[in-house]
Amino acid sequence: MHGITRALTLALCLLASWAQAAIVIGQTAPLSGVASEYGRNMTQGAQAYFNWLNKQGGINGEQVKYVLYDDGFEFGRALANSKKLINEDNALALMGYFSADATASVISRRWLDGGGIPLVGLTSSSATVREPGSRYLFNTRASQREEISKLLAQMKRLGINRIGVFYQDDLFGQDGLRAAQDEAKAAGISIAASASYPANTVKVQPAAQKLADSNVSAVLMVSITKPSGAFIKEFRKLNTNAGLYHVSTVDFDELVKDIGPNMVHGLAIAQVYPYPWDNQNKLIKEFQTVVGSYASSPTPLGYAALEGFITAKVLTDAISKAGANPSRSKVYEILESMSEINYSGFRLAYGPGQRGGSHFVELTIVNQKGELSR
Repeated sequence: MHGITRALTLALCLLASWAQAAIVIGQTAPLSGVASEYGRNMTQGAQAYFNWLNKQGGINGEQVKYVLYDDGFEFGRALANSKKLINEDNALALMGYFSADATASVISRRWLDGGGIPLVGLTSSSATVREPGSRYLFNTRASQREEISKLLAQMKRLGINRIGVFYQDDLFGQDGLRAAQDEAKAAGISIAASASYPANTVKVQPAAQKLADSNVSAVLMVSITKPSGAFIKEFRKLNTNAGLYHVSTVDFDELVKDIGPNMVHGLAIAQVYPYPWDNQNKLIKEFQTVVGSYASSPTPLGYAALEGFITAKVLTDAISKAGANPSRSKVYEILESMSEINYSGFRLAYGPGQRGGSHFVELTIVNQKGELSR
């Protein structure tokens, strides 16, 4: 009996030891609510990468425990999840946040500094979060200003000089409006009207009416997928001619599914990651194989899943270089020293005072079939 007890105790100790040794990576994301489609696809990209990684033996022999909480794109839930990940789950690092407002609040409350914990990847690339940001926040996408500059330059080339701006009424959208005002002035483009909608809603009709009444030649959209779809439907009832231009925070697959290819046809979208269907690119082939084989549920091989995949890959590379028994401080030091990351032409760089990560921006357009072309 005593032998059985000792064996059971030893097994429990080994199990506890394994649990403690597992590398905990934490994320809060919108798995429900108006941003749920992007959130689910992004986290599936990350989950697939970690599933594949653990199958290969993990990081330096340790398994990755990916702790994911749903925040429903709600400010309070994102904060509560962050607090739990840092203080209770003892995450080694955080990754892939979505909300600009919640991330800005985490930064201003100095939770990253207090925990000495790095956060890799933020879907919102607004200036309020990036500048001055936090030394613990490592971005994996180009800034929103860089996206908007590229979109406005394209409008200018097409002879468009009078536009409207549709934006989400939070830090993300307000920063987008300011960037648009600055970049439009530099490009010699007039912003004739701007209109917002309340964050975490699809209450877009007043904004659609205002922008349609302004008779602009194009509308710059700084919004997320569900309200973007609702806006396009309302706006097209009132104005069938104005061009539509969108920052990267839209899942075009979901948009086409929600409102149909005819409505989405002609929408220009800035992209901050490589084209996910480029079968000649080594990174993309790896992404397609891993997500296609290791995602826990069927996942579109699009930009959202690619964002999660790349973010997980960057963080994994840093943790692997931190050696055995990595600490938050060691992972932070490694990230700051990663001055040259090149994933088949997609380049990121960090360093003292440098947290921008990538400056990659390219434009895509939705064709008549509802497919995305470069």
